[in-house]
Formats: sequence, C-alpha cells, structure tokens
Amino acid sequence: MTGLLACDSPEPSTSATEGSTANHTDASTAPGSSTDDSSGQTTTGTSAPTTGSSPDTTEGSTTDTGAAAPSFTEVYETIFMASGCLAGYCHGNMAGELLMTDEATAYANLVEVASSQVTCGLNVRVVPGAPEESVLWRRVRPSALDEGDMCATKMPAGSMGLGEADAQLLHDWIAGGALE
Repeated sequence: MTGLLACDSPEPSTSATEGSTANHTDASTAPGSSTDDSSGQTTTGTSAPTTGSSPDTTEGSTTDTGAAAPSFTEVYETIFMASGCLAGYCHGNMAGELLMTDEATAYANLVEVASSQVTCGLNVRVVPGAPEESVLWRRVRPSALDEGDMCATKMPAGSMGLGEADAQLLHDWIAGGALE
C-alpha cells in the first residue's frame, strides 16, 4: 500500500473522473518539441499561459509568450519553502511518501516519478510539459480552475490551492518542461 502526495488524509475514490480531461484549460504541448529560430539554433520548450518571466531561468525553455520558463530553484524557494511544504509535519518528513528535504531531493522525487496514489485519474507527480497530466498541478492549482471537478484534496493542507501568482509560476515551470 502506498501513501498520498500531500500532508493530508486520503481523498475519496476518483474512478468517476479518471481519464477525464473535459474541464481542463491547459494549452501546453508535448515536451521536447524543437524548432529552429532565425539564428539557426535549436530551442526546446512548450507553450503555457504566463504572467511574465523570472530572472532565474533555464535557457531554452519558454512559455507561449516567448518568456523564459521559471527554474526549479525559483519554484522550490518561492512555493515549497515559503508554503511550509518542507516542514516536519509535511514533506520534510515524507508525508505522502514524498520527501522534499532539499532542492535536489525534491526534484528527484517529483519529476517523472510515479505518485504514491492515483489522484484525479493521474499517477505521475510531474509530467514535463503537461501540467494537466501532473498530480502536483491538480493538487495545488486554485480550486476555481477545477470547474466543479475537485477530485483531490488541495495543497497546501487546509487551503483551496495556491494563490494566483504561485499557481502561475508552478504551471509555467511544468509547461516549460519542468527543468532543473
């Protein structure tokens, strides 16, 4: 038996919503797409809604506006550290079988790693380039984006998901390929 992804109790069965994508608003494309820009260089990335770029980015990964996608360092510091995800009662102590004691451990345990429980019909914590296929995104996105399909308990625990700016940052990181 495996545990949860969050610092909370199990959610009800999600069999009615498994595989459903009717209410998703993600506009991202598959990860790893390549195009040649006018300089002849090859770039990779995906498209996703964005509110801007950050100074700490990984070259080659962009959002649909052409802005550089955020790095995992920015996501880790801005969201996971600031939201208490690393506390001893949460993922600092392996809640939901997800250990996030430091940045490298968190990345290794999130990206392309099977979730400890099927959530919203999904079973991979972070699918690079595909927020709507990522358990993490479904667990933390603002409940307003669920459009009546809140199939998972929201994180951080006791919230209705992340605030708009943090949600956009996480979405852009995943949509941009979930790069380190």
